[in-house]
Amino acid sequence: AYLCYRKARAGLTRNRGWAVAPSIRACAHQLIDLLDQVGDDVLAAEDAINDIMRELLALPGLDTMVATPVRADMDSAVGWVYYDGDVRIVRGTMPAGMDLDPHNHGGWNLFGIYRGAVHYRSYRRVDDRSIRYHAELSLVEDRVMRDGDVTVLPGPPHDIHSVMGLAPKTTTILVARGSFTAAREQYFPERNAYLVFEGDGLDAARE
Repeated sequence: AYLCYRKARAGLTRNRGWAVAPSIRACAHQLIDLLDQVGDDVLAAEDAINDIMRELLALPGLDTMVATPVRADMDSAVGWVYYDGDVRIVRGTMPAGMDLDPHNHGGWNLFGIYRGAVHYRSYRRVDDRSIRYHAELSLVEDRVMRDGDVTVLPGPPHDIHSVMGLAPKTTTILVARGSFTAAREQYFPERNAYLVFEGDGLDAARE
């Protein structure tokens, strides 16, 4: 336990007074070590990934430190707190009632709640994807996530999830590797249908 903190403590001798950034980097390196072993099969290391994600979410100041902005508006914002050209750790904020309908990213992601609460659902794609705009989904997760809760969303075609803000302000942390696809899909489970929309291919949506 406390892998991220142990590595960060060693870094303090070189960066006295700056604890948060080395700790984030240490957690990122721990995740990279695991990801290099399992590739895109993130569920194969789900328990170990969740342990590191919980340590990341336990670090102080993630909600107040400066993040490189990806997108911001009146109610929500997304910014990188770590990015090395490969793996990125993205901080997001969302207000109560903000509802991100079921959608994909074109890649797996690791998602956690730093402060606040959301209702989270994830889905498995169960049709053979042979009919354009037709999609049949099976519900995998359906729960309220609060401070410190984490989840691992697998890669395509099962990288489908929805998020709705419950607390007045929720701060989330998302970890991903590589670019998300430019053309993304929004799903309508009750209609067994989806539409295609354009993402920017690199950000972490608004989670």
